[in-house]
Amino acid sequence: MPDWTISADGLDPVPARQLAALAYPPLTRRASRHRTYLLTGSAQPQLAACAQTALRAGHRIVLLPGTSGGNPISAPGGTLLRAAGQVTSAAPMTGIRVRDGWDVAMFSSGSTTGSPRGYGFTIAQLDVVTSWYQAIYQVTPDSIIVTSLPAAYNFTFVAGVLLAARLGARLHLSSGSHRVLDDAARLASSADRLIVLANPVILDQAAPTAALPASALVDSGGAPLSITGISDFRDRGVDVREGYGLTETASLTHFDTEATAASLGTVGTTMPGVHATVTTRDGKPVIELSGPATGIPLDPGEALPAGSLRTTDLGASDGHGRLRLLGRTDDEQISGLWPRDTLDALGPLLGRRCALVRHQHGRATVRLLTAVTPATEAALRARAADLLGITPEDVTITVHGAAPLLHSAKITRHAAASEMLP
Repeated sequence: MPDWTISADGLDPVPARQLAALAYPPLTRRASRHRTYLLTGSAQPQLAACAQTALRAGHRIVLLPGTSGGNPISAPGGTLLRAAGQVTSAAPMTGIRVRDGWDVAMFSSGSTTGSPRGYGFTIAQLDVVTSWYQAIYQVTPDSIIVTSLPAAYNFTFVAGVLLAARLGARLHLSSGSHRVLDDAARLASSADRLIVLANPVILDQAAPTAALPASALVDSGGAPLSITGISDFRDRGVDVREGYGLTETASLTHFDTEATAASLGTVGTTMPGVHATVTTRDGKPVIELSGPATGIPLDPGEALPAGSLRTTDLGASDGHGRLRLLGRTDDEQISGLWPRDTLDALGPLLGRRCALVRHQHGRATVRLLTAVTPATEAALRARAADLLGITPEDVTITVHGAAPLLHSAKITRHAAASEMLP
């Protein structure tokens, strides 16, 4: 496997293996007895380097959500590595019995249940997914991947850490969402291909001061952007694409490789070997997935996937296999419309703002990342009410504000749902 490098604000490009050796030297030595390492911490470059180096040395790793280093359900025992600044500490960690047969464990964001759940993957499965990312991103060893998403988040780890390691490329970890697009513009001249791993929350906060070149691509995963938001970015020369995948599927099953008017507002078509169907359950179009990279639940109490994986997402497929995300299984239609329809209708008012739209109990909630002016709030409420045939009083506008984001850097869903209870 070729050497790959990591850079960050205040950190010049350094070989990942060298960074891991400085952070925790035992990781660079292939031990006769393989260990389980549980990784957490706030030092993202060290965390990324240690995780991939441990995996390369034949150990298995668990990427814990957040930086607390707590003991989430389904976390096995092993050695806890906590990366904080230039200091990495190691300590035994007790755990509970989990399923075996995996090399890497990653945790969901907890957006559905409020509690992250762990899933295990083999190296072979992750090799398949990184090969997909290599193909859809069209990256080479001379490419640079830029993100401010946490290194332990499945999207960052697979599409960033493992892909850079596969190629011998460079991963740049920005210190904040507001810096991502500017960092990308600054680094673009040093790469043949520049990839930004983002999501609607990051793009809400990122305002580039310089244009990105045609060689740059922004992968916005995690939640849908409005059609207006995507179009606005593209009109400004930022090639934003949407993809889809779950923690359970190692972050990727669909991607918009076309970036055409026809594919706008969809997450594109399936990856090779992935099968997606939309099945009506309780009157709702539920997405079911199967493919070569479906993980196993670590918790023995959680059933193994049998055939296809039933998601908590709602969707619709067009005649060309492109998937459009409509909402979640705890959403309802209002006047025949789903939350995605409301998001797109509000797009001209939202612009590039991130918004989480919910439909429940005949009411709509629009949860914004940051506050808007009273005039914009009133316009959003009036537009949603008119679209859905409900009163403005049945539309709630809330602001996420300073509340903690999910570990995947997304707005929490369960908070928005609780605000809608009658």
